[in-house]
Amino acid sequence: MDTKQITRGAMMCAIYGLLLFLNQQTALTIETSANWLFAFPILIYTSMYGNYGGGIVSLAMILMTFLFGGFTTWFYSWSAILIGYLYGSGVYHKRSHMSNFLLTAILSIIATALIIYLWAGIFGYDVNTDFKDIVALFPTIHLRVLVFLFVIVLGTMEALAIHMVGLMICMRLKIDMVPIKPITKMLPPRWFGILSILMCVLYLFSQNVLHLSVDITDLLQVLTILDLMVLDYFGVLYFMNKVIQKSQRKWAFFAIIGAFIPIVNGIWVVAGLLDCLCGLRARQQLDSRE
Repeated sequence: MDTKQITRGAMMCAIYGLLLFLNQQTALTIETSANWLFAFPILIYTSMYGNYGGGIVSLAMILMTFLFGGFTTWFYSWSAILIGYLYGSGVYHKRSHMSNFLLTAILSIIATALIIYLWAGIFGYDVNTDFKDIVALFPTIHLRVLVFLFVIVLGTMEALAIHMVGLMICMRLKIDMVPIKPITKMLPPRWFGILSILMCVLYLFSQNVLHLSVDITDLLQVLTILDLMVLDYFGVLYFMNKVIQKSQRKWAFFAIIGAFIPIVNGIWVVAGLLDCLCGLRARQQLDSRE
């Protein structure tokens, strides 16, 4: 390691130490609401200098946690360091952005599940109490389905935050990485639209026509809701593509936020489904070329 690497490694450790200090001074606010922030110092450094340098700095950050963090902080920060290290390694070795995101999402979901179930076992809080108000709003969804979906959604959102902010920082620092694919080329597969229709039909039949076990019904609920979430994402891509074609950047915010508004996001789901089945964006691109 040369002098520049050592200096930048010390700077990243200082930033990480500052996050730990702020976490303690704000009554553990960072680890309870935005623990993914711990991933960025090591993510940036590993993206610049690879596995060996990133491993040394990661070890230094882990040791720092013993000085400035408590028992719960160890888990939150160490899981974030692992995610940041692996994501930075992917950027350094020029793996695809989708591979980096999927790996980050899997690790974030596992970490979120451990936080909920492990903490419930250690500290003895009742999951039923925390989710009883939500269960009252959706009486047809069982508690374990709701908790499972909560884990997946929260882990995916954290992974998305790390992915988007990480890409933005890497671009700002001019770190060499795989070029980002434009939205116009992110076309959904047709088979997913067909699978989505079959999934929804099977779920509807399971409610009244088919007499299935509770475990299978819960599994169908999870798969159907996850399928609708993916279609919602495809709907965002569709409306973002429309914004790009019309050169109306002021509508980009609404193309994204509409996917999170209940009832309204049904339009996004339908748009995503039609884009899968009919190739709406592919046809628009052909028409624009002609």
